[in-house]
Amino acid sequence: MRPQFAFPPALQRLHNVLPPLAGLAILALVAAALGGGDVVRRLAQADPLFVTLAVLAVQPQIVLSALRWRFISQRLGQPLPIGRAVGEYYLATLLNQVLPGGVAGDAVRVVRAAREGGDGRWTGRAGQAVVLDRLSGQIVLFAVAGFGLLLAPVVFGVAPPGGLGLLVVLGLAGGLGLAAYGILRFMGERAARFRRAFRPVMAETFLRRGAWGVQGATSAGVVGSYLAVFALAAAAVGTPLGLAATVLLVPLVLLSMLLPLSVGGWGLREAAAAAILPIAGLRPDAAFAASVVYGIASLAGALPGLVVLLRHALAGRRAAA
Repeated sequence: MRPQFAFPPALQRLHNVLPPLAGLAILALVAAALGGGDVVRRLAQADPLFVTLAVLAVQPQIVLSALRWRFISQRLGQPLPIGRAVGEYYLATLLNQVLPGGVAGDAVRVVRAAREGGDGRWTGRAGQAVVLDRLSGQIVLFAVAGFGLLLAPVVFGVAPPGGLGLLVVLGLAGGLGLAAYGILRFMGERAARFRRAFRPVMAETFLRRGAWGVQGATSAGVVGSYLAVFALAAAAVGTPLGLAATVLLVPLVLLSMLLPLSVGGWGLREAAAAAILPIAGLRPDAAFAASVVYGIASLAGALPGLVVLLRHALAGRRAAA
């Protein structure tokens, strides 16, 4: 049996420590450059009603994502009860936001789905379903961001900051590559077989029997929820975004979160917001504060995942007793 790849312990520790430190450093440096007092004042005066609405707006994205994952799993012959799909997605979303790498929650989904499906391995259809689920969402986000990149100069009369096109490409490549790599690490010697089988799997889950419609609708709904959360976060700090700014510029901000240089996109997202959203007339400190509220709302919206985590822990304890 071919041994599975593993980072040396020192590199693994460095991999775990660098993203949160990098994110915090970027967050602090950008806040200081913008005037920390102004940012803190905006956050302290955030409207609780809009913050609450932003947290509520997170729920459709998690539920729709879970339905997309369930659809893909069923197309691959791995039935997934809707209640379990939603619960596992809450947990995965929470873990992806608080652990380095951005794929820890997806790895948990693979393990749980494979084991509960009677597979007993961290491979096969469970891994395919999770990779395709991530792929579907990021393709739509990339498409919307590319649309914004093209139309922003026409609508606002000024192009986004230089180098943003490269950021879009790197964000997509980094996000997709990280998601695929994180899942494939758990597949060991079966990774080659996984790749060979991927083409018919893509056809079955994206093209055949109306799959493209389901994929498009659910992923568009998820991206729409992202935009709604950010728009409500901006309203919470007293700087409402117009429809054009929400649709054309916010996806460019969110795409920065795909770069694997922080935890949960913290720091990168705020820097991108402060650089991009002033095109629509927002002050940089207001854009920064809106991004912080977005991050808080996204994390709070995923907190039901703690209930799922507790349930898993209790089930494991009972099994060990």
